[in-house]
Amino acid sequence: MTASQPVPGNEADRDDPPFSPALVEEMLRQLDKTVRARQLYLANNPAYRQSLDRLRASFAPVWAETESVTLAVTETQFKWSNVVVHDQSTKASDSLPWLFYKDGLREVTLSRGFEDTELEDLIEIVPRVRRAQADEDDLLTLLWELEFQHLTYRKVDLALEGAPALTTAAEPGKYPQDTQGKVDDPAAVSASARAEAAQQQEAAPDRPGVVNLDEFDSTLYFLEQKEVEYITREIEREYASDLRRTVLDALFDIFEVQTDAKVRDEVVQHLEEMVLHLLAAGQFQTVAYLLREVPGISQRATALEPAHGARLAALPTRLSEPSTLAQLLQQLDEAPQLPSQEDLTALFSELQASALETVFEWLDNARNPRLKTMLESAAGRLASANTAELVRLITNAQGAAAMHAVKRAGALKASAAVPALAKVLGDPQKEMRAAAVAALVEIGSPGAMQSLERSLTDADRDVRVAAVRAIGSRAQRSALARVEGVVKSKEIRAADLTERMAFFEAYGQLCGDGGVPFLDGLLHGKSGLLGRKEDPEIRACAAIALGRIKTPRSEQSLQKAMGEKDAVVRNAVNRALKGSAT
Repeated sequence: MTASQPVPGNEADRDDPPFSPALVEEMLRQLDKTVRARQLYLANNPAYRQSLDRLRASFAPVWAETESVTLAVTETQFKWSNVVVHDQSTKASDSLPWLFYKDGLREVTLSRGFEDTELEDLIEIVPRVRRAQADEDDLLTLLWELEFQHLTYRKVDLALEGAPALTTAAEPGKYPQDTQGKVDDPAAVSASARAEAAQQQEAAPDRPGVVNLDEFDSTLYFLEQKEVEYITREIEREYASDLRRTVLDALFDIFEVQTDAKVRDEVVQHLEEMVLHLLAAGQFQTVAYLLREVPGISQRATALEPAHGARLAALPTRLSEPSTLAQLLQQLDEAPQLPSQEDLTALFSELQASALETVFEWLDNARNPRLKTMLESAAGRLASANTAELVRLITNAQGAAAMHAVKRAGALKASAAVPALAKVLGDPQKEMRAAAVAALVEIGSPGAMQSLERSLTDADRDVRVAAVRAIGSRAQRSALARVEGVVKSKEIRAADLTERMAFFEAYGQLCGDGGVPFLDGLLHGKSGLLGRKEDPEIRACAAIALGRIKTPRSEQSLQKAMGEKDAVVRNAVNRALKGSAT
């Protein structure tokens, strides 16, 4: 709602303020602080909410004295009752008075109730106007759209501001007259002025030392094509340059050159705020650049105090903090469109070891395929560069993070993780034990294979099978006693065929010629009071084991069974003989 004329009799027309200007000054000072807090923080941030509460409280003393406050707006000041109550001369280009003035506002009136219903709306649109491009809405448009009831204003047309007013005596269709009755016909004035100028130019003699433009050939495009192209390129380069990075470079230079503690305190504070501000704005390349440059600044700065060095060193860790990184990843996962891969790669390359657990957790939580791919790459880089953190997560992390840590240790063949993986073999969850067995198999070191021996008697069948197959394929002879104990136990007869086969194959690969008598007895001998032979599946497993031994005695035992009537045993013997021959 716009008041076209000032309200008669309001405080703006008085000579003396009706009450202390300090109350209005405090209100405007707090308004400026709250607007700047909103530019730095989200609407639900505690720091911003506290500043907003203080601003609302500053209105109460004013309303105790009056029902409304009318502010005159200049380029750098707010005036109330002809008293300057808010002066921003030192930073006019970023001040509230200039923001109102440049968009045509010359007077603003706030009335009781403004702080309850409309204050937050005003605070929300001010940062938008400060960041707005030339083709976006200005302050007047946004105020008009919100239809404020407790905020009124008087505006001017910027195109006509300063133009001489027409006299009220002018009749429709005629030009206005001045006090002497002369007619200001623009066409007549223009024609007479041109004629007079031409006569003066013809009459004026040529003076030495004065350049006459008529002596030169003029053309609309007086530059050569190469010069035009050069200017075009430079203009495009200037518009494409990142001013944020320029600001950062300026702050870095100030920090290095200026040794004053207060100056460096202010620079570090700006850098800390810019990390969060740039992350919120999606300027990931600039954040990465800031974090990369910080270590070099600490080394180049002279007379660096420990407190400043510690604050600079903490900047790169801020991005990797679980709370900060988790919030960032959630925003990226929920975003309709991700930033470019180049930006994300630059950002994730600055993550530190403390981010590894959060990255592992989000490998399962992320729904965006592109984000998940980027996290996979970041997890691989962090894990390979921070083995100690990876080992810590294997035993200390929970859920998905621990599982990914175990798998990543195997993929990296990290021998340092073997003791931690050996502890996981006793984990209550079979999925974790199975992942630990797979990781130890991938590592394949003597220590890793020796740790697998305890899994031969694991409660889960899949874990036992994976362990014994790995031990057999690697010919881990130290496990022979345990494998032989299982093969000769009664429990093996209750196992399924896959598990039986796995243990017998491993036994054949480990026992050598010394195991032939036992296996030959299973394949050919009779057992029990009634002289019945072993179960056909057990005999078939014994034949497969004999085929793994590959000695003359084992081949002789297999050849004796070539005429076996049982099809299962006969097929196993034939396969074993073929394998033994190769």
